[in-house]
Amino acid sequence: MNLSLFFSEILLLPWVSAALIAIFIKNKTVLIPWFSIGSSIILLILTFLFVSNSNPVNDLDLNWFSIGQKAIHARFHMDYISKAMLCLVALIACLVQIFSKSYMEKDVHINRYYLFLQLFVGSMIGLLLADQVWMFYGFWELVGACSFFIISFWHQKDSAVKAAKKAFILNRIGDLALLIGLFLLAEHFQTDRFSSMNIAKEGPISLLLGIIFVIGASGKSAQFPLMSWLPDAMEGPTPASALIHAATMVTAGVFLALRIYPISGEETHLAFGFIGGISFLSASIFAIRQSDIKKTLAYSTISQIGLMWMGLGSDASLFHLITHGIFKAGLFLTAGSIIYYLHEQDQEHQIDAQNVQQMGGLFRKIPILATLYVIFSFGLIGLPLSNGFYSKENIAAYLIEQSKDSAFENSYYILLGILAIGILFSTFYMSRQVLQIFGGTHRSSLSLQKGKIQFFQFLPLLLLGLASFWFFINLNPLEIQGSKLLQLSQLQIYESPVIWLYVSITLWAIGMIIAYLTRHQLATTNFQFFRWFWPSLNKTGIGFAQFVHKQIDQKIDSFIHFSTKCQVILAHCISWIDRWLVDGLLVKMSTWISSRLGSFLEKWQSGKVQSYWAWLTITFGLFLLYYLL
Repeated sequence: MNLSLFFSEILLLPWVSAALIAIFIKNKTVLIPWFSIGSSIILLILTFLFVSNSNPVNDLDLNWFSIGQKAIHARFHMDYISKAMLCLVALIACLVQIFSKSYMEKDVHINRYYLFLQLFVGSMIGLLLADQVWMFYGFWELVGACSFFIISFWHQKDSAVKAAKKAFILNRIGDLALLIGLFLLAEHFQTDRFSSMNIAKEGPISLLLGIIFVIGASGKSAQFPLMSWLPDAMEGPTPASALIHAATMVTAGVFLALRIYPISGEETHLAFGFIGGISFLSASIFAIRQSDIKKTLAYSTISQIGLMWMGLGSDASLFHLITHGIFKAGLFLTAGSIIYYLHEQDQEHQIDAQNVQQMGGLFRKIPILATLYVIFSFGLIGLPLSNGFYSKENIAAYLIEQSKDSAFENSYYILLGILAIGILFSTFYMSRQVLQIFGGTHRSSLSLQKGKIQFFQFLPLLLLGLASFWFFINLNPLEIQGSKLLQLSQLQIYESPVIWLYVSITLWAIGMIIAYLTRHQLATTNFQFFRWFWPSLNKTGIGFAQFVHKQIDQKIDSFIHFSTKCQVILAHCISWIDRWLVDGLLVKMSTWISSRLGSFLEKWQSGKVQSYWAWLTITFGLFLLYYLL
């Protein structure tokens, strides 16, 4: 098959699938979920075939439309960053859709759910491959719109609608900054194509422009201070949350950092790093204070995205993004299976199936899910033999490497200290959550039966569980440099000093000990970052909107009243001109003159010879008189 056709199919397949689902969405047939799953499997196969090709076509240039003599082209470009993220998106999307077949089978709107998933995947793929800054922004906004649809999927719940509005509004702040940044970026490099931006000719972007991009990326990635929308986004279906957190919405901000890394300076990189460091620590603290299993994972996502930002947008960030996508998708899908199991046991809806206070002792009831959850938790903590261990250690090694011969040496060591504290917090809250969910005795009033995991839920979890071990990176756990995966991804790997491994081991031990000692201390509420921020912002926004609405109404009403008066006066003037000048002077006067002139001249053409002789005599007399005078 032609490789350009491969490229086009990867871009278009999710959109074609979404269009076909939309056509038959009102059908009650069970074929639509199967069709969507089949489409995602084909997308995954096409992606791996294309990426693994030894000599792939990296550019696609399509004639879009023309304005006068100027042709507008739709340009797409695939580099090693796009390849790695494209594989992750295709894999997670496929597994999420397979998992959803079982999880969402009783929902009457399952067809609409699969439509949103296809639109989400199509938007994210477009974002990854768009080479023009304007197409990039268009797909960026489509990703945000799809997240709004998914978060508010159960729109009959007021909390879901509020969460979707909150996500949409807070993202607008970052999106406005991104739009300004893209305008300035295109002006700086005198091109609208990322692949043509040459730092050797124009120099790196300024720190101010870099900070604008930091603000722009912080909305999608839920970083400080625009981070409070992500925990509330848990109102959407759990499998969709796995897609948002692992491979699409929140990773878009990281992808922006990766995209501008080669064209920005060290100051911009550190700006990303310190905002990420603040988010890494603060979200870890907030994760400790959550009673909802999904909100804990949401704050852990904010924390882990912050860790990727601490990689400054380098290959270290991309490496952790890939491993995080694996174990975070696993954590959310496993949490979904746990919630699904509790709902099956609680037919009368006596408990909140997401509340950790209603759990405990589940290891004996659902041992497979418990084991998988522990495996994924090891990846998040970064314990040895998990995939997260290699990517977290790689970030630490990168910071140490960058500190050498740098004018900002102290800044790198501050980030390294933040990383150490964050490892302690991550170990603590994840270890404690595992103990509170699966250890001890069950705390709800339910009499639980031993659960059986459904095949369509087990298969994705098994694959993600296997990918969460070291052999996903390299068969030799002691040697990462020879990894075929990393060589295929063209990622640069850094080696951390042995002393850092001793620090990590100490922090893991302290975090687990504290978690064990505090395992009985259950969070009673879901603590929210800047709890006052959203209500205050919402209230201020509504007040401002009402004020503007009132002012606009008054100004518009006054303007319309004035313009109406002007129109009436003008109409009278035009009417007078039409009646007296146009109809009276021009039309009627010209008609009267023509009529009188015709009446006079008709006497010259009477047909009587004597009349002609009389007029001839008169005419001759007049000429003679004129000559004599």
